[in-house]
Amino acid sequence: MAERLTRQQMAEKYPNTWLGLANVKYANDDGVTLESAEVIYTNKSSNELLMIQIAGTDNVIRWYTNENGLPLGVAGIL
Repeated sequence: MAERLTRQQMAEKYPNTWLGLANVKYANDDGVTLESAEVIYTNKSSNELLMIQIAGTDNVIRWYTNENGLPLGVAGIL
């Protein structure tokens, strides 16, 4: 069963973890700033979640739990 959590709750409960999220609510409906979501997957790799996201399965997106939502090292390549 999916558990709806805020971004802060996700980071506290699943620190430095890739999550598969559904029914995402964004702050101010900006499509960027995650406010809360249903946590669907907690035990899949980044690549597994990417394949699920690309396939459009249950409208799941992948998310990494740290302060800015990006995995360590990714900010340097953006």
